[in-house]
Amino acid sequence: MITTLDDELAIEKKKLNALLEITNSVNRNYQVEELLLQFEKVMRYHIGISKLAYINNCNNWDCILHFGVSDACSEFDRTEMLTITEPTLVSETSLKKFTQFDLVLPVFHQEKPLSYLFIGDIQLGLVQFIQKHIGFVQTIANVVSVAIETKMLSEELMEKRLKENDMKMAVYMQNVLLPDKLPSNQYMDIAATYMAKDIVSGDYYDFIPINDNEYVFCIADVSGKGMPAALLMSNFQATLRANVKYNHLNLTLKQLVIELNNSILLAAKGEKFITFFIGYYKSKERVLRYVNAGHNYPILVSKKEAEFLKTGTTVLGAFEELPHLNVGEVRLEKETIIICYTDGMVEVENEGNIQFQSERLAEVVLNNSDLSMNKMNQTLFNALEEYKGTKPYPDDTAVLSLRIK
Repeated sequence: MITTLDDELAIEKKKLNALLEITNSVNRNYQVEELLLQFEKVMRYHIGISKLAYINNCNNWDCILHFGVSDACSEFDRTEMLTITEPTLVSETSLKKFTQFDLVLPVFHQEKPLSYLFIGDIQLGLVQFIQKHIGFVQTIANVVSVAIETKMLSEELMEKRLKENDMKMAVYMQNVLLPDKLPSNQYMDIAATYMAKDIVSGDYYDFIPINDNEYVFCIADVSGKGMPAALLMSNFQATLRANVKYNHLNLTLKQLVIELNNSILLAAKGEKFITFFIGYYKSKERVLRYVNAGHNYPILVSKKEAEFLKTGTTVLGAFEELPHLNVGEVRLEKETIIICYTDGMVEVENEGNIQFQSERLAEVVLNNSDLSMNKMNQTLFNALEEYKGTKPYPDDTAVLSLRIK
């Protein structure tokens, strides 16, 4: 009798130590894999369970631990399993995938099912296990299950916060990229409008005065979204502005585009590309030189006629050496209008799934060529809204409008 009592006390002491060990592991913020190793050790060596499958809700009811069985019980009827609310003999269920087990133990926390333990080959015997250990096993499983759920929720929250911070930084970087003020005076009238489909737009436009006679304007669209796209566009803008402001005497327009292509290749390693249009205008000569690098064709309206600025090259960042590169040149008459835009503006679809397209955009510009550039942009977006009806914008949408007086 005394020996039996001593044995039982020793078993209870082991169980207490096992619970303490598991609890300490939780408090030390062990990884899920380490917690499962501790749990397996307790089940195998302290309780004497030879077969176990641990189905957990941390990832849509997957088997995250199993031993003593040939497979991980990856395919089973979840609906049937979730109806089990108390310890049940597997033979009394219709769970055919678990016939190698004797008992299923549901683990609940505040009436929410967290996990299910399938147990078999119990050294002590099923009846004695139920009498002596079932409460302890459920307690241990509850501690581990709650710890795993807490850890998963914590990781999800951390990931969400990182994404939010990433997005905030990308928004900040984009706002820094875009010019604060655009000139509207007796020489030129410039206005820009952009609308991001999501929080962060992949579009970029700029106007860079070199001196009283020379000006550079551009519009670009980077592939991808979020922080990677914002970083690439930031690098692109820095390279562009540095060369335009401090190296324009040593670089031709063609050389500048080559330099920009090399910069994107170095930064993105061929994983992203940028469509780009750049115009270099000399006001005294009234001459515009430009390169269109795979971008939507800007619209030039002069004397009630419209043309597209197509000359240039392919997208930047896709090829180590651009397959062709030509510079366009056009003389600008007074009151010439140039409309630069990104693909979101012409890929808008109506209810019949027909795109707005550049020709329709040019028609709107021609019909409203007497407007200021701010009002022109408003008119263009109003035309898009009317055309698309209830359909959403397919992409980020930006427009940079210039009138040369």
